[in-house]
Amino acid sequence: MKQHIIIILIASLYVLSCNNNKDISPNEYNLIPLPNEITVKSGQLIIQDQLTVSMPSDSSLISLFIYFKDVLRNTSIAVNMISEETPSTLSFIVDNSLADEAYNLNITSDKIEIKSNNTGAGFFYGIQTLIQLMPEEILNTSKKGISKIELPAVSIKDAPRFPYRGAMMDVARNFLPKETVLKFIDMMAIYKLNRLHMHLTDDQGWRIEIKKYPKLTEIGSYRSQTQVGHSDYYWPYRYDGIEKRGFYTQEDIKEIVQYASDRFITVIPEIEMPGHSSAALAAYPEFSCGLGKDYKVRERFDIFDEVYCPKENTFAFLEDVLTEVIELFPSQYIHIGGDECPKKAWKKCADCQALIKKEGLKNEEELQSYFIHRIEKFVNKKGRDIIGWDEILEGGLAPNATVMSWRGEKGGILAAKQKHKVIMTPGDECYFDHYQEDPEFAPLAIGSFLPLDNVYAYNPLPNELTIEEQSYIIGTQANIWGEYIQTPEYFEYMTFPRLLAMAEVQWTQLKNKNFDDFTLRLAKNFKRLDYYGVNASRNFYDVNLTGAWNPTSSKFEVALKTFSPNTTIFYSVNDSIVTTSSSAYTKPIIITEDATIYAAVYNNGVAQGKITNKGFVVNKATGRKYVSIPEPLSENVNEGFGLTDGIRGYANNMRHWVSYRQDTIQINLALETKSLISELATSFLWRPVNYTWPSRSIKISTSLDGVTYTEKKQKELTYDLSPTEGTRFPVSITFPEIEALFVRLEILSGGLIPNGYYREGEQSKLALDEIEIN
Repeated sequence: MKQHIIIILIASLYVLSCNNNKDISPNEYNLIPLPNEITVKSGQLIIQDQLTVSMPSDSSLISLFIYFKDVLRNTSIAVNMISEETPSTLSFIVDNSLADEAYNLNITSDKIEIKSNNTGAGFFYGIQTLIQLMPEEILNTSKKGISKIELPAVSIKDAPRFPYRGAMMDVARNFLPKETVLKFIDMMAIYKLNRLHMHLTDDQGWRIEIKKYPKLTEIGSYRSQTQVGHSDYYWPYRYDGIEKRGFYTQEDIKEIVQYASDRFITVIPEIEMPGHSSAALAAYPEFSCGLGKDYKVRERFDIFDEVYCPKENTFAFLEDVLTEVIELFPSQYIHIGGDECPKKAWKKCADCQALIKKEGLKNEEELQSYFIHRIEKFVNKKGRDIIGWDEILEGGLAPNATVMSWRGEKGGILAAKQKHKVIMTPGDECYFDHYQEDPEFAPLAIGSFLPLDNVYAYNPLPNELTIEEQSYIIGTQANIWGEYIQTPEYFEYMTFPRLLAMAEVQWTQLKNKNFDDFTLRLAKNFKRLDYYGVNASRNFYDVNLTGAWNPTSSKFEVALKTFSPNTTIFYSVNDSIVTTSSSAYTKPIIITEDATIYAAVYNNGVAQGKITNKGFVVNKATGRKYVSIPEPLSENVNEGFGLTDGIRGYANNMRHWVSYRQDTIQINLALETKSLISELATSFLWRPVNYTWPSRSIKISTSLDGVTYTEKKQKELTYDLSPTEGTRFPVSITFPEIEALFVRLEILSGGLIPNGYYREGEQSKLALDEIEIN
């Protein structure tokens, strides 16, 4: 039996004292989120046969005992409550000097004490830490439970960094069953999150029963089918032909709210307004601006013009809805959305224009502010406060509103400077519907890229705010938007383990965070996730491949990285078989021509994840700077090198394409040295719903001085546009070999979008791929 305590030792991470001389290993304390102060002691506590628990005699926290006992139900250890006066193994002690949610956990060789104030949340979080100190096997229901638990002697003093530690479930786009919600609440509780934001209504579904308006669920919770693939990938749109329906009854909501409350989680409902309201207007079109539209529950994902009309009967309807919602949810906050509200209908609506004139408003943006103010006043009269997405800043912020900043941090910074409470949830750091692994090979996600380490690195307190202004930022939130998440299993895949990284962002003080240390603890937590039945992504055990031109060495280097600690990466070049006999990765791989790198992670000879691969292109243009006239509309990665970074784009993701929206584009590129060249290759993208069309002409010219250019070849381009999905069209031009130092491309875009296609008659976008010169 081990007689020493094992703990991760990082200089600035813990307050440590250790009374033995044995080595300290980084594999024992696998606590997530990391407590903010740990003192290691000698010895351990062994629990066998029975664990006695005592609580204050006047305690109303009996649910804590029931919760703890239930966690240990699979062990052979009897958990019994005894009187406060009788010595017990585990004692709950009220200490009102501790802040809300703070706790002290002290384990010695003969007892456990958890201290918290009498609000109870601290006791609950102390229990979660205690459970994580126990072996994972206590959770294993597939075999007979363990009969002995060994706990390290340790003292922990802990409190959260932020009071608001949230996660959002989008159940409007794709309904998730009540059981999935309850399971997610359990996982949130384990990792000390305390706010569940439920996005209950949107264009694709209304998911909560409102008794006064039964058609909201009779009509609004049902759609006949759902689009296939990305919203801008297929033309015409493709649909799966599968009916989707579902909503939570008010009894379901009561159960969810109580279940969360028992785990010290507040459920915040979101009733989206004034936009994202197609499902509600399909049920009650009289609350729209009319305009001859046929309202329906939307089957695809986009921003639609269907919005609530700010008429008195609309406000009466929304107040009725919110009255029932407020009765169901005791949350101080009611989320009213407020994002992505098109003004097209309001601009055409005579009632809206009359209201603008009557209220002395400048424009439709101020009309949206008027709308939000009306709703806030009603919610405030009910004793509650509103949260809105950062668009509610437009036209003037409602007086008592809290802003949820999603379009970056700009809205949150502005609101904090105005002394409004802010919840930071910028998409680039907090949107878990983004890809967490290479989009070329990953399951369908909405786009962008948010790997585990980027989540962990997020700091919700912008440096540009003063300390006082930072105090208005009450927390941060992970958002799991549901457009492409249709099953509970995929919901979990996109959420975990990134939610564990977010839990540490929310709880652990910035000075105590360390990603390498986190990966050591996370590696052990995967076993817990398995026992909890969570379908977590295993990208943690894969290899991420990145390639870049090194201007110092004038070589193209491929770097391999895995999050999995204490492992070895093996790789091969242009060989899809990777074993421990392959090359072990120790430094960046140099490639001098087009190549595909295959790689896998091994631990003591055992493969940890799947073989991943990435293709790179290396030629005379690779790594070279260029000038675009005009500048790109977007250059998603490797700005300034997006066309020469050695990475080709692919049709199902916009990540590695450089986009323009002008008819004529000129690109001037300087080679490293004078070179003989005879071929140029690139690719154009066709995604008609993204109004992206391929070039109709390309011309190449060369120069030795960068001033006088000689045209080498112009090529008119035609395409087979019979495919109905996004397509990558490679284009190559060959010409007599010539010496060149400068290369100029002149590209004509796809021109005006043809009739019959999305945004017909408008100027199309052009998406250009890697420029390759040989």
